[in-house]
Amino acid sequence: HGLILPGTTVGGEVGTFSADFILWNADQTASRTLNGLVDTGASYTMIPASILEELGIAREETHTFQLADGSRRSYDLGFARMELAGKRGRVHLIFGPENTRILIGALALEVFALAADAKYGRLIPAVLTL
Repeated sequence: HGLILPGTTVGGEVGTFSADFILWNADQTASRTLNGLVDTGASYTMIPASILEELGIAREETHTFQLADGSRRSYDLGFARMELAGKRGRVHLIFGPENTRILIGALALEVFALAADAKYGRLIPAVLTL
């Protein structure tokens, strides 16, 4: 059925299942196990700011994003170590509002060479290309 690229969704619609992951602070002395909605329609992973602050993750930059309703909003971003589907990597995170649903975006899946299999509600290995 062709090449499955990292950060993409196969077999259905985006944002249809969730996955557990672990987030660490920079020196890996503190971590949190979280659950997020796998949403390849979102570029970045968004986590409530209080969780990131509790782990001591630094706000490094601010970007403006277009939301699903067409409005625009600025959010702070930072980096953290993340473990997803047994793989560890460094991902870009949005410091989200407190009432936000945790989202695992396409860029995080690309870091781990994973794709979303919406039909079976799971993460699957993807092919890295140059």
